[in-house]
Amino acid sequence: MSPELPGSYVNLLIDVVKKWNISPEQMLAGTGIQVQKLEAPFWYVDMNIFNYLLEKAVTLTKEPAMSLYLAQDMRASCYGNVGIAATAAQTLSEAIEILEQFIGLHCAVFKPRLKIDGEMAYLYFSQPLRPERLNPHAICFLIFGFAQILESLAQVNLDLRYKFQQDKPDFYRNIHPNKYLSVDFAAEADCLIFKKQCLGIPLKTSDPLLARLSRQQCQQDAQKLAQKRMGRDRLDTVIKAMIYDEQDGFLSIKQIAGKLHISERSLQRQLGQQQTTFQTLLAEVRRQHAEHLLKQPKLSIQEVADRLGYADISHFSRAFKRWTNVTPKFYREVSKALILN
Repeated sequence: MSPELPGSYVNLLIDVVKKWNISPEQMLAGTGIQVQKLEAPFWYVDMNIFNYLLEKAVTLTKEPAMSLYLAQDMRASCYGNVGIAATAAQTLSEAIEILEQFIGLHCAVFKPRLKIDGEMAYLYFSQPLRPERLNPHAICFLIFGFAQILESLAQVNLDLRYKFQQDKPDFYRNIHPNKYLSVDFAAEADCLIFKKQCLGIPLKTSDPLLARLSRQQCQQDAQKLAQKRMGRDRLDTVIKAMIYDEQDGFLSIKQIAGKLHISERSLQRQLGQQQTTFQTLLAEVRRQHAEHLLKQPKLSIQEVADRLGYADISHFSRAFKRWTNVTPKFYREVSKALILN
């Protein structure tokens, strides 16, 4: 089963395609999702099904810019209690902090991360799961949709800049009518960029009491979700999905335990019951990311070692050879030859 996204994305899509006289039954046919599911207060949809639904919406409506129409209707409320807590926050900075903290707990597909560099703020969207990825339509919806959320919260034009890792999609010429929009493709990361001073904008929807209560509810929801995942999936599988973040790098066992709302000792004990350790899982994930990064020709082996947290190439090379019995250089050459053939 693929990772999941908020089902509210599907509710949003169903509402948007009605403008083209496309019925919910027509959209959901073949997905296994019953129309009654749309009435649930908060539910989840398989990421691959959502990717498929976006492609289907483009085909049925003959509208290549469907991701834009979807993004225009995006609101913080699409994230349930997390969105309510963000809306009730005092400032835009506090709202973003809430979205950062809790969205990743509900959705393993992407993680928003705010970074400050000089006078600019960068809101990154990492996709930690490989090879599970959002398709071009979905990533455009996600980033343009988040931009809509931020400007709805601030109620001002933030003069946002957009960066996408993907190459410029064929449908982009129809994706936004504003020719003055600042958008770059083939960038190093998916992110929104705006002036740092915007973080201090006070929200007109601020409600201190509601903010406190809804944040407590988010904490409770996160604990219940963590327990549900640990009951549904093997603990080692859950940890491997959480252990790496594209912006923050590899997380420690203390950080993982905190996200799962259990003690570090309890986490170690449960892993022992599954005949594994945190260090073993860390090595497995490092190997997977090493193999992925070595297949990227633009990255030097030194850059790969740096991204994986190794002090120098020699330490990385010894670890990689221990995992695969070959050197990083040899692995890269063989991978390149296989692609060419």
